[in-house]
Amino acid sequence: MQPLTHHQILALVAPFSWAGWQVDLAASQRLERRLAFRPVQHPAADGAHPPLSETLWLHAPEGEPFTLRRVLAAPDGLEAELEASGGDAGALLARLAAVPLQRQWRQGAGWVMALSHRVVGAADAAGGGLQPTRVAVQLAGFRLRWTPPPVHSRLGELRLAPAGDGARLPEDLLAVLGYPWTRVVAMDGAWIGHLRQRGTGLAAYAQAERRLVRTAEHLAATLAAPPAQFHQQHRAARWRVAGRRSIPALLSLGLVAAAAAVPQLTLAPESVLRMLILNAPPLLLIGFFCLREVPRIEIPPLPRPLRQAAWLQPAAPAAAPPHTTLTT
Repeated sequence: MQPLTHHQILALVAPFSWAGWQVDLAASQRLERRLAFRPVQHPAADGAHPPLSETLWLHAPEGEPFTLRRVLAAPDGLEAELEASGGDAGALLARLAAVPLQRQWRQGAGWVMALSHRVVGAADAAGGGLQPTRVAVQLAGFRLRWTPPPVHSRLGELRLAPAGDGARLPEDLLAVLGYPWTRVVAMDGAWIGHLRQRGTGLAAYAQAERRLVRTAEHLAATLAAPPAQFHQQHRAARWRVAGRRSIPALLSLGLVAAAAAVPQLTLAPESVLRMLILNAPPLLLIGFFCLREVPRIEIPPLPRPLRQAAWLQPAAPAAAPPHTTLTT
């Protein structure tokens, strides 16, 4: 890869200069053929977004389409990116400029959400022609991160990380919202769950964004209240979650009971039911491995009131230095 020459830089930044952008040669990476532009500051908009710093990056590889990336950074560290690829840098700039800042930021009582997207369609398509690539939510004492489902999967990861030393959360913290939300488990200092998604089209991603907004609202309200209030408000939903989680185990017990009852049946050798019973094990095995989401066979815990006083665990006190006595 040849580094960008002075004349190539002048040609690339021309449409940006006409739009009022100034190239930042100190921050640019000529060897990697990446150009940076000076940040532009945007004041806070009531109910829309906090103060934002907007930066543009243009990647111009040899013989390949350009990639233009817009980075919006908030004072608390949240960042929202917007990316588009194509053969005309000026058209990419116009496409990114057509996406308002409010499209990538949401906020409500106790939460702020930054949405990163990739431009994949027309502006009048479902979801504005934008495919989300990641979502970050800042909550009081927590940060939530969502990543889209990988290929051949329908489970997007939800990672809820506490800002302190740790937290004690119930497994059905998000599952009480409905079937699309799975249980959360403690892993690597965070709580990991998943959000189910049907399909991979723009309409499916737009639905995922709406569910993420609902997730942020639920977490902000739940984590701002005492833990004991969670069981009181979601008692019926917690029992429904326990029922859903027990379905695979109940089906397994039903199959075992049915297999035990087969010898008691008197079936003719040419009976269709007999054929189905004899071929049921391999068919069930094939169906099990064809599922996109492997069912979890478990006996879920019964919903009980939460006993802890707070969601976040208090920091451990610092150990006192050893006492030494000097003798003469």
